[in-house]
Amino acid sequence: MPGSTASRSAGGRAVFDEALSAVLERIEGARTVVLTGADGMVLAASRDEGPGAPPIDVLAACYADLYKRVAAAHGDSGLAPPVEMCAGSRHGTVLLRAVASSYLLVAVLGPASVPGKARFELRRAADRLAPELL
Repeated sequence: MPGSTASRSAGGRAVFDEALSAVLERIEGARTVVLTGADGMVLAASRDEGPGAPPIDVLAACYADLYKRVAAAHGDSGLAPPVEMCAGSRHGTVLLRAVASSYLLVAVLGPASVPGKARFELRRAADRLAPELL
């Protein structure tokens, strides 16, 4: 039934899946892109199924918790909550991008990925997804 909660949920899910798949395709070496609630619950994910792919639920929960801690530190310091965060290692990078007020995009990048391009693609995806999450 058009306009019903069920059809809006299915339509929203399709938008989520399309946006995350597009990010994964546009970022060379990207391994995983997840849309998660601030509570760490996964709403949608797209991933390269290669070896060493992190468990999506663990990834979402851990980085949502990290985001909350950094946001609290920002608040304690009189700063606005972060819009973006980055953690890197020799094996790759994890980027977080806030979407709306209670959601995050988390991207796991391989060492060959270009973080600047990934930041741009996450910002584009966040802009596309925000209206669906309000």
